[in-house]
Amino acid sequence: MTLQYARLFQLRAGIQLIAESGPMSKEELTEALRQRKTIGADETATEGADDIIEQLRDANLIKNSEEGYQLTSEEGFNDKGVVLTYSGEEVVGAEDQRAQADRILANIMYQHPMLLVLSKFIYRKGPVKDYEVMREFDGDAFIGDKMNQFTIDMGLDLLEDADVIEPTDNGYIQGRWPVRLFAHVIYEEYSDLIGDGGSVREPELFERLETLYGIPRSTFDNYITRLHTAGIVSEGSYKQLILNEDVLEGAKIHE
Repeated sequence: MTLQYARLFQLRAGIQLIAESGPMSKEELTEALRQRKTIGADETATEGADDIIEQLRDANLIKNSEEGYQLTSEEGFNDKGVVLTYSGEEVVGAEDQRAQADRILANIMYQHPMLLVLSKFIYRKGPVKDYEVMREFDGDAFIGDKMNQFTIDMGLDLLEDADVIEPTDNGYIQGRWPVRLFAHVIYEEYSDLIGDGGSVREPELFERLETLYGIPRSTFDNYITRLHTAGIVSEGSYKQLILNEDVLEGAKIHE
């Protein structure tokens, strides 16, 4: 499964078209995407639409049925036993376009965890030029997700679309934290800090992330709450945090 040439706004357009029109055949969806003129300079091209549809399907945001392509539902999606991902219907139900983009990216990050290491590298080392990212990761793989020039370039575009990274004259810098990256970093730092008691004190974990990544306290608290809701972390006595590794396996955020 390869990362497709599809920008975040194009993926959102595909989801919105199905939400507005109901199940659509591939031909209908392709034509509707072409008419949106978001694929490229050639308005008769269908290759871009094919990439958009394939990426949405790979990310479990749409599915093919007898009636045509339709949004995945929360009920059917929950049967997959994964966490920190969303159905197509949940994307449409998000409060605004930014929240929709966050949910789309969460699913793509699940299918393509290379996006985790790309963004983490920029968060730790930024500002970083795109050629520096290429030099660091070209030919590597993370959780089986192979990286090359195309997938790295496409990954950087997606991360920029979602404001996860921000371009500057000196290179990419940290933007808005995605929850899956937060979970990945929490796992790494928790594993490094854990003692004999099988837990880590929350203040110590925050101090580590603040030092390494400059994460704001409000962001840390918000995402710890989201991980708690997902069952990934639980609270112990004396401000201890306990990582539920069985649930974490369903997040696909570490090797």
